[in-house]
Amino acid sequence: MGSFDGAETCKLVGLYLLSKLPPEYSTDIGLYRDDGLAALDKSPKEIENIKKHICKVFNDHNLKLTIEANKKCVNFLDITLHLRSASYEPYMKPGNTPQYVHRNSNHPPSILRSVPEAINKRLSNISSDKKAFDSAVPPYQKALQKSGYNYKLQYNTQPPKPKRPRSRNVIWFNPPKNSTVSTNIGYKFLQAVDDCFTPDHPLRKIFNRNTLKLSYSCMPSVKSIISNHNKSVLRNQSVTSTSQVDKDCNCRKKDTCPPSGKCLTTNVVYQATVTRDDSNGQETYVGHTECQYKTRYNGHTSSFRNAKYKHAAELSKHVWNLNDTNVKYSIKWRILARCNSYSNKTKRCHLCLHEKYIIIYHPKLASLNSRNELLSKCRHRNKFLLSYK
Repeated sequence: MGSFDGAETCKLVGLYLLSKLPPEYSTDIGLYRDDGLAALDKSPKEIENIKKHICKVFNDHNLKLTIEANKKCVNFLDITLHLRSASYEPYMKPGNTPQYVHRNSNHPPSILRSVPEAINKRLSNISSDKKAFDSAVPPYQKALQKSGYNYKLQYNTQPPKPKRPRSRNVIWFNPPKNSTVSTNIGYKFLQAVDDCFTPDHPLRKIFNRNTLKLSYSCMPSVKSIISNHNKSVLRNQSVTSTSQVDKDCNCRKKDTCPPSGKCLTTNVVYQATVTRDDSNGQETYVGHTECQYKTRYNGHTSSFRNAKYKHAAELSKHVWNLNDTNVKYSIKWRILARCNSYSNKTKRCHLCLHEKYIIIYHPKLASLNSRNELLSKCRHRNKFLLSYK
């Protein structure tokens, strides 16, 4: 639990189990991930019978459940609910200390401005009156001051202003925010929009300040930078160890291994250089693979032999064009880099990004690659979807 996929799975399982309960009391039960709350207008004995029935439904699906019944005051998520007085107030688990992003941290200004306002709004919404708000606010106020904010939390009962029901297609530009950069990226971007799309420009209605907006993204934290560095160092050490080198290649003839004894390497960006025997130049192709390099190499060689896979890649198209013109050639393979594939934590695929970086900034290394590949969607993220089979 904790990741988006885990929360989504928990929600689906909870909805399925609710559908197995009788409708006369399943409609009075609410679930949030692995926490549930029910309000039933029944006698204590009837509630105990309902509790036993719910536990039985969970046990039939090999799941354990803990239920506290006939409670007049409950702590649900971050709220304490009082049934008799119909009041509610913020709740904090014992030993839990709130922590917030520091005022001087390297975050976008909009995030730093919204931190205390969001805390004040949340505490006001889960407090039934000013007395409940004042009794719960001290630890939050102390945490804000410790994080460098000079904001005083106050009970606010004003309803939020209704937003205009107006939909508009907006293209967002998300540059990373770094306080060490003196250039005002947002101002430069909006100025470029005004300069490039003047009022008399034919695309002014599509590209203007109302349809092109800017929102800064956060840079990796120091903790993530150190963690990624340590993982990189440990991975390089494991690759250079003797036991790992023996597992990098399983070819019977080591001299014929395409990437020089690294055919079992995973998460690689590779290059194929096609040299014509008639001395009319050579072409290069860059690709990437998350699985073992040898598997991707066998896929390329299969597309060279079978005509039905002729259009599998730009490299196979070029090879078949040479075969059709009776031009002899030779192909040399090498690994350019090793990168991490898509991670559900970082939400980035360095494998796809590195390949696109080479296509953009080093076109001589990828003369056969099409520019349309830059718009392709990362397919390595599909394995994290529930629909993936």
